[in-house]
Amino acid sequence: MTTEKNEERSDADRETTVRVTILGQEYPVRAQADADYIREIAASLDARMRMIQQAEADRTPLKIAVLAALNLIDEVFTLKREKVELADRCERKVREFTEHLNRGLLD
Repeated sequence: MTTEKNEERSDADRETTVRVTILGQEYPVRAQADADYIREIAASLDARMRMIQQAEADRTPLKIAVLAALNLIDEVFTLKREKVELADRCERKVREFTEHLNRGLLD
């Protein structure tokens, strides 16, 4: 028996398999994401790996993949740190504005 809730699953909830080519090798990628999005991120990874390959022509595909992974994780960590710093700055500003408002209301 199918419930109405199951029938109304969004496209994001459906698993998609897309064949992508990264560094000349074809891979089936299965994910709960739009096929165009999967192709876009695969193309981005392929471009990054090709840049590394051009700079370091003697590297094996595995080493290129590891270097690309390290670069990507560095970006993730940097963005997380920047997000925390931005949230902290926003929180400080909200406190400052609240203090100014409270002082203004008490005067």
